[in-house]
Amino acid sequence: NTFDYNLRNTNNATLGAASPTTFYAGMLKADQAVFNLDLVRPFSFDMFSGPLNVAIGGEVRRDGFAMGAGDEASYKDGGIKVLDGPSTGAQPAPGAQGFPGYRPTDASDNSRTSYGVYADLEANVLENLLVGIAGRAEDYEDFGGTQNAKISARYGITSWLALRGALQNGFRAPSLSQKYFSATATNFLNFGQGLVPVEVRTLPVESGPAKALGAQPLIPETSVNRSLGLVLSPTPAASLTVDYYKITIDDRIIFSGNFSGATMTSFLAAQGFPGVGSARFFTNAIDTRTRGVDVVGRYARDMGEIGISRFTVGYNQTRSFVTRVASTPPALATQQSVLFDRIERGRIEVGQPHNNLSMTLDHTAKNLSANIHAQRYGAVGFRGLIANSSLDQTFSPKWITDVSLSYSLPIKARLTVGADNLFDIYPDLQIAGNANSGIFPYNGISPFGFNGRFVYVRAKWER
Repeated sequence: NTFDYNLRNTNNATLGAASPTTFYAGMLKADQAVFNLDLVRPFSFDMFSGPLNVAIGGEVRRDGFAMGAGDEASYKDGGIKVLDGPSTGAQPAPGAQGFPGYRPTDASDNSRTSYGVYADLEANVLENLLVGIAGRAEDYEDFGGTQNAKISARYGITSWLALRGALQNGFRAPSLSQKYFSATATNFLNFGQGLVPVEVRTLPVESGPAKALGAQPLIPETSVNRSLGLVLSPTPAASLTVDYYKITIDDRIIFSGNFSGATMTSFLAAQGFPGVGSARFFTNAIDTRTRGVDVVGRYARDMGEIGISRFTVGYNQTRSFVTRVASTPPALATQQSVLFDRIERGRIEVGQPHNNLSMTLDHTAKNLSANIHAQRYGAVGFRGLIANSSLDQTFSPKWITDVSLSYSLPIKARLTVGADNLFDIYPDLQIAGNANSGIFPYNGISPFGFNGRFVYVRAKWER
């Protein structure tokens, strides 16, 4: 995948009247090549009530990540001050306004190769007890090896009721983009007096400036996942599952807070980033714990000539907590900056709905099918940079409804008309202190966005 940034109807104020109004701001590219081999075979053993299903396999994967620089005008500091208006004589931020281009120093092309092997065994060790054991070993050329395992079981209490559970550990190596991404962008930050535009520099974690601020090389995340649940199937047409889960993640990779202030601005200017007022980098700063319950019910009814209706309802209740925060490096502490600030903690603990409810009705009759999906997103919260309740806000729950109607034609074509967010629902407006005089009426943490209704017509044809 390749993404090119092209900007129009903006300028680089430091170039004065000579500034172009269109810019090529650079390129991002991510690629992946995967080669795998899977072998599956059942074996019979008298000691088991059924065959032992054995699966083994291996994988070789190459990941790539590249950044390309924009044209010079998109990032250049031309040195010209503001020419007129109330800010006459002020020094503007260099680069194209809104999105300064990637610099030649941002450009990079990195790749890595990893190898993995796995084995998976599953059998009915008793007539009503299914047990599975799996193991996987991986080796990354930049992070070394890891071994992970999973054990699962399903016990049939009756013909319609079963108990299931699983325990596994996991490993996630930092992505190449987390290691190497480097850019300057305009963010709107709130330091207690309302939102203000600030040029924010994302530093590669192993770069000189990041190390000078106390950044440490990224290490892999590790996790433990536990689950326990019930499966009910009272009839062939109806089922209900209830699962409790607990997930702990150590050394979770997140963005640091935005380090700001006069001392930071001077530091960044000395590092070759004039006009940049804040910096951040990826860091293994926290451990988290997530607990939740998933409930899913399904019911299907065949009505003959009228068609088949399928109804699904799902409910999720989940909470995440930060259980450890790495200490702020001395280089940041002397600048009164915090490695993991209140805004970032809020994203983890209150920035996602604690409960969600979804209902889907799908009806199919010959060549015609209709779908209605309604989802209730629970409340989400935003936390300001400082412990000032006047900037904190909780956004109320919202129902979002999607509908579609499809018809299959004899020529192997399928026509669909539909609407996402049928009732044109928007999130709550931000309070004045977070809205930048109404420029940002909605907060980006909304789980369903803020684009309102989307109506579409889609045609699909197969040869």
